[in-house]
Amino acid sequence: MNVSIYENVIKDIDSYVFDIIDKGFQDIQIGDDLFKNVRQRGLDELFEFLSDKYTDYSPVLNFVRRSPLNQEEPNFIHTDEMMGDLTAILYLNKTYPSGYGTTLYDEDNKEVFICKAKHNSLFIFPSHVKHSRNSLHNFGIGDDARLIQVCFLKKII
Repeated sequence: MNVSIYENVIKDIDSYVFDIIDKGFQDIQIGDDLFKNVRQRGLDELFEFLSDKYTDYSPVLNFVRRSPLNQEEPNFIHTDEMMGDLTAILYLNKTYPSGYGTTLYDEDNKEVFICKAKHNSLFIFPSHVKHSRNSLHNFGIGDDARLIQVCFLKKII
């Protein structure tokens, strides 16, 4: 399984996060999927970073998600295969619980890779791979709630 981790992806991360929070969040229905507490991003600095690094792929959906403590989640372990070929997760919280990040699983739901998040780090993995947060529950409230940016990339044919 091919995974990539990048650090210090966004140049002025504080302004970047302030801009995201300032614009607010909403629930968005995309096909059969309801994305809670999100903000679509479009052509931003993460989009440009991914376009430069992954020239054989095209970003197809780019959004930020705020997931506060006690927010109900419909699917803990899941795949993103219907969304794209690669999933990119940018971790935006300055403070977060120990061990925070993303866990990848095999077809039997056994852990195969654990990414421990760092502020302004980016984790990229194949979208068909089962994954979850490293912890069962989200964390924080208000501006301190779990905050990630997700971008799906599709292979250019």
